[in-house]
Amino acid sequence: MRKRFTLIAGLAAVVAIAIPVSAAIAGETVTGPDGNTQSIEATITPKALYKKTFSPATLSVDVKTGSSSGGIPSPAVHDVIDFDKNLTLATKGLPTCNASQLQNTSTEVAEKACGKAKIGSGEAQTLLPLGTLYNEPTKVTAFNGAPQGGKPVVLLHAYGTSPVQTTLVLVGTVSNLNKEGYGPRLDVTIPPLAGGVGVITDFQVKINKTWTYKGKKMSFISAKCPASKKLKYRGAFTYKDGTTIEATHSQACAPKAEPKKK
Repeated sequence: MRKRFTLIAGLAAVVAIAIPVSAAIAGETVTGPDGNTQSIEATITPKALYKKTFSPATLSVDVKTGSSSGGIPSPAVHDVIDFDKNLTLATKGLPTCNASQLQNTSTEVAEKACGKAKIGSGEAQTLLPLGTLYNEPTKVTAFNGAPQGGKPVVLLHAYGTSPVQTTLVLVGTVSNLNKEGYGPRLDVTIPPLAGGVGVITDFQVKINKTWTYKGKKMSFISAKCPASKKLKYRGAFTYKDGTTIEATHSQACAPKAEPKKK
């Protein structure tokens, strides 16, 4: 008998998450007092960016949770990810999708319902204890959600079929920290998965959406390269056992001459 698990998670400050690119400095793996291990890698491409002018960019994030003992890590219940202040997010003119349209759906059905709101994709790994401990791969699709309280929302739909059919829908609200050199903030509240013992061990997503609105080219993510030639990221991850780990990551960027004025 096939089983379906649906997770609605609260998220904030985009995203999050994926295919490592060259010139990135690998995020350090940090070990907490409970033996949980955590890392975060976030990268912006292209590497060459204007010094003062924001330009379209692709954001990739990869969040990994593990255990120093090689056992099952304590499940994450709350994640907060801060992105460099030299990143911005735009959604004006971009179609939106509601989380209810994605629940209990396959990737194909989700994209059919919200294809115009798709902003990226990725993959995830989930540990499911179903008598035997299964490691289930899932496909991740990111959508632009309907704003909440005037704040942008990112919906992350993850779908797997083996060994069981699994649908994960993460709902993320974007806010602006604007402190300590950080701008966009991602705040994630994660409800219990598989009775509270399931664990998301790796979650990746790559955001690379562009569109045209009133004759102007728009990009979900835009970035510029500061004088330090470095973009920084950090995440605070809280687990079911009450412990919290903070992990950081940074990447080099290359400032280029400003665009010529028309």
